[in-house]
Amino acid sequence: MAGCKLTSNIKKDYCGYAVAGVKSVYLINHDSDAKYTFGTGDKTKEIATIEMAEDAKAYKVEFIKNTASFSDELAENGNGGKYRTHTVNFNIDQYDYNLLNEGDALSLGKYTAVIVDKSGRAVVLGRLNGLSATAFNYASGAAESDAIGWTVTMAGTETEMGPLLESEAVIKDLVAPDAVVTP
Repeated sequence: MAGCKLTSNIKKDYCGYAVAGVKSVYLINHDSDAKYTFGTGDKTKEIATIEMAEDAKAYKVEFIKNTASFSDELAENGNGGKYRTHTVNFNIDQYDYNLLNEGDALSLGKYTAVIVDKSGRAVVLGRLNGLSATAFNYASGAAESDAIGWTVTMAGTETEMGPLLESEAVIKDLVAPDAVVTP
């Protein structure tokens, strides 16, 4: 990082509406051999393609509306070293055979997440080291209006801010087709 000095002005070039919240969550089984190609021209900081092993896929998570969020936080260790903590949260409402089949993998696996916010920005979290579940808990709720479902939290330590994808189309091309497993 060439002396950790700014190299350009930080301006507000975008003039338009911005909506908070997460629109889509995609998980990819973490593979340190995956190749991320960055764009050219003024898109040199955005990922243009993701190349994974031939049989690897991305998986879309259908979460309960308005329960997904993410963060990319700066952290400092005791020796003065700095790193980033990427965190993804979402709730899933189904408690069925299909979810139970994936529950152990979701609980114990390591993932790269692509989060698309409601303004259309797609951010890659856990690209270098992966994210692991730090919580995977079910709550039934007691009253009719209580929240129910699985609360999932994934976190990981990274050495970069979550890079942007050029568009959601980059990940959509890698998503596995819907498959339903029945007992």
